[in-house]
Amino acid sequence: MPKAKLLIGGIFTPMGLLFSSIGGAFYLSDSTLDAKGGRATGTVVALNAKREDQNRTMYTPEVEFTDPNGQTHRLISNISSSTPDYRRGERVEVIYDPAAPKDAVIDSFMQRHFFPMIFGSIGSLFAVLGGWFLWSHWQRRQTIAHLQKRGLPIQAKFTHSYIDRSTEINGRSPYVVVAQATHPATGKLASFESEHISIELTPTLDGKTVPVFIDMNDPDEHYIDLSQWVGKGERA
Repeated sequence: MPKAKLLIGGIFTPMGLLFSSIGGAFYLSDSTLDAKGGRATGTVVALNAKREDQNRTMYTPEVEFTDPNGQTHRLISNISSSTPDYRRGERVEVIYDPAAPKDAVIDSFMQRHFFPMIFGSIGSLFAVLGGWFLWSHWQRRQTIAHLQKRGLPIQAKFTHSYIDRSTEINGRSPYVVVAQATHPATGKLASFESEHISIELTPTLDGKTVPVFIDMNDPDEHYIDLSQWVGKGERA
């Protein structure tokens, strides 16, 4: 499924990089705020409740703190939880920007690192998966190019084609062509399977042979060349 791997990799990789970048931006913002050095001890003055779907209530802490000039400020957390993490009247440490005290955060691991952790984790997972699909696609293309250039070409008799129902591309499962011939490296009858294609070739190939490129050093490595029957748009 070369096209599917290319499509999935082409979607997952940039999406992963985007999410990772957002996570990095959150982390950089927190580090910048931390470096500005404004610190105070605040008091939880409210737990703002909001009803969500499925009758779930989310609680958002609201904290009041005072700067060295005696001016009082309030911060409302960007993170809510179904179970309150704080109690009204609880004392908490606050980090804030002395030049703009409204830019403040509760100094706890979850309050400071939740968004960098979530976006970074999801982004890394998507980027790794996307990169694997792209690498797998590229590796198979390289293998096919090597077989076409240096592999031993033989003719194999078409036996049948089948639908690979373990794979779906745009809601449809691709076809696979199967052919048989005596393998020059082993002297035994071997079956060869093609790459995924989107058309049924049984009426076209019945009773015919197909070209197969094989690797004499690796009896399992092969490539059935169906280019004379299958157009680029018909390769799955």
